[in-house]
Amino acid sequence: MALIDSDDTAAVLGELRRRKDEDDPDHFHECELDAGGQLKRLFWADADARLSMVLIDIHDVVVVDTTFRTNKYSVPFVPFVGLNHHRRPVVLGCGVVTDQSPDSFAWLMRAFMRSTGQESPKSVITDGSDAVVHAVETVLPLSNHRMCTWQVEQGIREHLVGWPAQEGFRSLMSDDACSPVEFEQRWHAFLASHRTVTNQEWLCRMYVKRELWAAAFVRDKFFLGMARDQRTECLATGLHTGLAEGMSLLALLRHTDSWTKYMLVDGYKLDSLADKSREKLTTDHYLEEDAARSFTPANFAILRQEIEAMGDFEIVDTLSSSSNGSGDKVYTVGYRGEHFTVLRCHDRAGGDDNMQKEASVAFKCSCRKMEREGLPCRHILCVLRHEREPSIPKCCKLRRLLRRGDIRYERLDEMENLGRQVFDLASQDAEEFEEIKDFLEDWLQQRRATRCMASTLLT
Repeated sequence: MALIDSDDTAAVLGELRRRKDEDDPDHFHECELDAGGQLKRLFWADADARLSMVLIDIHDVVVVDTTFRTNKYSVPFVPFVGLNHHRRPVVLGCGVVTDQSPDSFAWLMRAFMRSTGQESPKSVITDGSDAVVHAVETVLPLSNHRMCTWQVEQGIREHLVGWPAQEGFRSLMSDDACSPVEFEQRWHAFLASHRTVTNQEWLCRMYVKRELWAAAFVRDKFFLGMARDQRTECLATGLHTGLAEGMSLLALLRHTDSWTKYMLVDGYKLDSLADKSREKLTTDHYLEEDAARSFTPANFAILRQEIEAMGDFEIVDTLSSSSNGSGDKVYTVGYRGEHFTVLRCHDRAGGDDNMQKEASVAFKCSCRKMEREGLPCRHILCVLRHEREPSIPKCCKLRRLLRRGDIRYERLDEMENLGRQVFDLASQDAEEFEEIKDFLEDWLQQRRATRCMASTLLT
């Protein structure tokens, strides 16, 4: 186990305590020392990262990068990185551990969980090492888990020789139509053609971990479409730019701060550009216009491909569930002999006694794109066009992918409803009134200072 200099440890912990006491009351950090007072494990997350996780669910998919050891002590530097509504990286927290044991990685994940209020991410992407896999299984047993595509690709290039072998393996990674049963058949055929003495050990390891990388096992799980874009999985690459072998722990902390602030400002700039710009439309369909108004440019660019492709499909059959009065419908959507099933159902959402129950529509497609990426597929869009829906329904607009304005109005409605209840109760007691008032004034002062700093950096 590597030893971190005691003076360096004292400097970092002193800086983190000072931040919480003087600059950032919502700053979070935890550490663990050994019996001799040497630092074993450290995790930290600032207030902006924690606020982002709460407001727009940035932590629903988290990339945990344990592969970098570029520092004075050659110990793992472990950033926890998410994707914002512009599909840009956001640092959710960082950790340092002095060994690569399952216990150390599990400790980091528990610390990250505590920083989020014990809320597990829907999905986590890692390098797939044995220690990290064990930690995820222990701490995040309910989260989807997948190996980083970039890491798998490095293994392909190292262990498989020739285009047929490499492309054969990649097809097992990316073929969404492949079922678990079919995967077994194709895997054995692949081994018969491409297994060698030099790669059989790696192939054995990859087979054991097949549920972490093969499309047959991860195709229905929510990863925001990262499986098809290696760049988005290497979210921490920019954070690692500038790291040096002689870098102290305090220098590492300051480097992380600089990059985190840069990405925060980048997000503000993209928000500002999105508010001022209008996307160029490529079709004359009103659903594209609605999508351009609702989604951020990065997400609209992905959705536009589905909108352009929906014109190729048509409704070939419709089945109504009229017997139970639910109004549910099942559509068969087809193109050139390929068929998909879209379910349009209604969920009854109950309100207060004085509120009438309203029906909310939901769509599910057999292609499972909505479940994987959070964006409606061409088949659902075809049904919307067929039903002449005036816009893309709310159920197909994942909040964390929308423009800031759309998210802001949703937040305002939610906070106004909650605020009325809190203020009504607080106004009945003088002590509670002062407590809530002081909290709001302090929070407002802190946020104004943060916005002022961001505005200065933008100019």
